[in-house]
Amino acid sequence: MGDRVLLVTADDLLARAVGALQTLGDQVTHARDGGTGVELAERVRPDVVIWDGDLRSSDGGSAVVARLLATGAGVVVVAAGDGLPAGIRALRDGAEQLVVRPVDPDLLAAAVARAAEAGRWRRAASEVHRPRTLAEVERDQIERALRHHAGNRTRAARELGISRATLINKIRAYALDL
Repeated sequence: MGDRVLLVTADDLLARAVGALQTLGDQVTHARDGGTGVELAERVRPDVVIWDGDLRSSDGGSAVVARLLATGAGVVVVAAGDGLPAGIRALRDGAEQLVVRPVDPDLLAAAVARAAEAGRWRRAASEVHRPRTLAEVERDQIERALRHHAGNRTRAARELGISRATLINKIRAYALDL
C-alpha cells in the first residue's frame, strides 16, 4: 500500500509530475493554495505533504510549514531560484526534504519516500509518549462496539454494559456519526 500524499501547489506542471506517484501506488490529494492545504492536512492526516507554497512571503512560509509539520506528516518543500533560501529555512524548521526546480520525477519520488518514512517515525514516537485520556478510550470503545454491531445501539449498549439511553447520550457528547 502506498503513502497518502497531499500536494499543495497552483502549478499544473508539478501536479502532473506528482501524478506519477499514483502509478507507484501512492494516493495523491491536491490543494491549490496554502490555506486549503493546511485544512486538508489537518483533516486527512497525510503521510507526506509536498508544499510548493509562496516561499517569498515575509516569513518564508515558516508558519505554513509549522502547521503542516504539526499534523505529523513528512514535508517536502519545492523551491526555485529566489525561494531557495526560504526552502533551506524550511529544512531548518523541520521539513524533511527540499526539491529544487525543475523537478525531476524520480528525485521527487525518492524525496516523498524518505519524508513518508520520517513522518511515520515521528507519528509513532508521539503516539508512544502521549497517554490517551479516558474520554478518548471511551469514545474508541463506543465507536468499535457500534461498528461491530452495524450501528445497532441496543446490542452495542449491551456489549458495553450501559443502558441504551446512556449510549445515545454518549454518542451525542462525542459527536459520533455512524
